[in-house]
Amino acid sequence: MLLRLMSAVMFVLAGAAAGTAGSQRLRRNRELCREIGCVLRNTSVYIRCMGLDVYHLVRRLRGNCSLSFIDRLPDSFQEGQNFHRCWHEALSCEELPDEERGLLEELGRTIGTSDVSGQLSAISALEEELRQLEKKRAEAYLQKGRMYRSIGVLFGVMAGILVI
Repeated sequence: MLLRLMSAVMFVLAGAAAGTAGSQRLRRNRELCREIGCVLRNTSVYIRCMGLDVYHLVRRLRGNCSLSFIDRLPDSFQEGQNFHRCWHEALSCEELPDEERGLLEELGRTIGTSDVSGQLSAISALEEELRQLEKKRAEAYLQKGRMYRSIGVLFGVMAGILVI
């Protein structure tokens, strides 16, 4: 009987852990939007106020943003190197949801390709797109996060009852 009770408790804990993991994934997506917002805002400021090129921009972003793909970007020009291809390759090593990846891909295609005002207007459009995505991610976390945790515990309890 004690073994069955311990098994039931383990099922409840496993269900709770699975539900929490699903909820955490949604929270990470919301946090990722915030980090991308940091990259967009900083990029906009650095281009507007300092007129930085892509390599100086990368050096500044490394100190202010925590997205790991930025660490894989070159911070100085090398003969025969295409910065935009390096951006794409660095981004492809990162595990990101499709919408967030698309925003960052578009940023990589945008920076360094036109004058300051053209870059700023493109970044502004990306910021608006990100605001909508962040709102969507926050709503999903609030609604589905609680549901995932509750369902995880519920399934764990049901499995525990079946064991007993």
